[in-house]
Amino acid sequence: MIHRYIHELLTEGVATYQANPELMDDIFDVLYELDEKEAESIKTYFLANGLNVYNGYPRLDSKHPFVAIILASEGEAETFLGDYAGMITEEGEFYGMDVKGSFWNHVFQLPVVSEHPDITTYLYEMVKVIMIAGLPFLTAQECHTFSFSGADLAPDARYIPNHLFVRQLTFSCQRQLALIDRASKLNKAWQVSGLHIDSSGSPRDVGDVETLITPYAVGDSDAEET
Repeated sequence: MIHRYIHELLTEGVATYQANPELMDDIFDVLYELDEKEAESIKTYFLANGLNVYNGYPRLDSKHPFVAIILASEGEAETFLGDYAGMITEEGEFYGMDVKGSFWNHVFQLPVVSEHPDITTYLYEMVKVIMIAGLPFLTAQECHTFSFSGADLAPDARYIPNHLFVRQLTFSCQRQLALIDRASKLNKAWQVSGLHIDSSGSPRDVGDVETLITPYAVGDSDAEET
């Protein structure tokens, strides 16, 4: 499930920045060229407060600052049906089975929430960098076709108190979903790979119609024509 991959990615990314705060210099000193005082204040805040990662909509008692992982939408992008459909392993594990599946588009909203608009902005940039740096990890989980976008959001009092600030990163990707019909292998018709006719057979057993069959002697290992 993709939300778990994202949760793992963000959790490990936050832990990495907390263990190595100098990595934040690459974002705020090098990338955005903030002055030294502001960059140091970001480190101080982050080391003291961290960033909580939640699956699903945040609750009113969620501890901020946090980033939530919300499935905004998903749907089929392309369907397929076939014996193989890309699912045959080198060992032939699914050989002969019907595989019905499709590529799905998944869109996740990652709202970043804190008590101050500047802090929200800083944390949002960190989340964005963590996600982009983690694309090889997501690719290894068979995700692909990534895209990002972002926007400020007005607080929704059902989930987030009015005094908090929200900037949301939207992340989308595709992933294959395949359903393997194991019973279908038993329902397949046998395929004829060859036909043996002994020496009593004839290439013209049906009158003048050519059967295009060459009879061979039974038990002749060299398959000599009789």
